[in-house]
Amino acid sequence: MLDLKDISITFNAHTVNERKALSHLNLHLDDGDFVTVIGSNGAGKSTLLNVIAGTYEPDEGSIFIDGQDMTFTKEHKRANVIGHLFQDPMKGTAPNMTIEENLGLAYCRASGHGPLSLGIRKKEREFFYETLKALNLGLEDRMKTEVGLLSGGQRQALTLLMATIVTPKLLLLDEHTAALDPKTSEKVMTITNDIIAEHHITTLMITHNISNALEYGNKTLVMNDGQIAFILEGEERKNMTVEKLISLYSSKTENEFSDRMILE
Repeated sequence: MLDLKDISITFNAHTVNERKALSHLNLHLDDGDFVTVIGSNGAGKSTLLNVIAGTYEPDEGSIFIDGQDMTFTKEHKRANVIGHLFQDPMKGTAPNMTIEENLGLAYCRASGHGPLSLGIRKKEREFFYETLKALNLGLEDRMKTEVGLLSGGQRQALTLLMATIVTPKLLLLDEHTAALDPKTSEKVMTITNDIIAEHHITTLMITHNISNALEYGNKTLVMNDGQIAFILEGEERKNMTVEKLISLYSSKTENEFSDRMILE
């Protein structure tokens, strides 16, 4: 489904600040894979997602989604097949527009329907209502509320819904619960897991929470210095504990996870 072949990217090339963010990285995901991504700061996790999304263009290598070469496809065109969420709940929504209008924008963009200026039809409004109701956050009764008035958790749940309102081929989650308190983070993760499972969405999710990395999805990808250090799956992943993973990471990379990751 997703194939990355020999991907490399260097920032600030030929300067004193030159940094190899990804180095000859190869990755294959099958349809429906839910892969959690962990690694120390600067390992290349966010760069990996941004290269897939088209935010950055690789210096070397190729990107294929469902067999189609997307290497040089612009970011806004990839948005038709890729959903992308960020750590900041303020990203991905228009705060001065209502919940209904934000959903309308996302639906028009992803489905190719007419522009929002033509108005939201009754059928679409009913669809938005039922989709919001499934979140169990009471947002279906606040569709005329401006998004800027929502809490961080409500806004991130709405952003997730906007990214998947028309099922994408690929969903990229860049620490999308990191800015939330633990209780809200758990709620948003439950919603995330339910949406991914229901629609069978191929997903890459960066997290600093090692427990979440082992609990959710079917594979865990561990990055170090712009490369994939190792991938956990099957019985090895099922039997892995946080303590064992910390030890394994240290032995394979000679590095340590951040205190934040270990404490979470």
